[in-house]
Amino acid sequence: MQIANKFEISELLNFPCADISYQYLSQKDARLIVLMHFSRVLDGCKSDLEITFKSPLALQWEEESYGLIDLPDSLPRCTSKGFETWTYPIMIISGSKWASSYADTIYSDGDPQALNVTHFAFVAMNDLLHVISEEKPLSRLVESTDV
Repeated sequence: MQIANKFEISELLNFPCADISYQYLSQKDARLIVLMHFSRVLDGCKSDLEITFKSPLALQWEEESYGLIDLPDSLPRCTSKGFETWTYPIMIISGSKWASSYADTIYSDGDPQALNVTHFAFVAMNDLLHVISEEKPLSRLVESTDV
């Protein structure tokens, strides 16, 4: 059974996210840089969040809807006043079918490294980004680049 758990990076980010941008740098030390635009939400967080994955295994972007990759029916909600009906934007999907299927293709049965394959889901008002990684990402709050 899939379960969506909050991936709490900062207590300041208990707001919905407007948009997601990302950049994949495919070099020797490949990186995926995800920029979550929290500052675009009126009365929300004033900063944006940059999340960096080192050598992620897979990613999938979708526009405004859930569908290509299964998510649980029940998703955690934000708790900031006025935003309680919005989906919490940063999650880890335990029991993910997608992560399990991916792990099955790169590891043999019973290999403990398969347990490190993790499905991260990032939800915004206009985007949905799924990432599979064997490592937790690095993150930092950044000033908005919007003028």
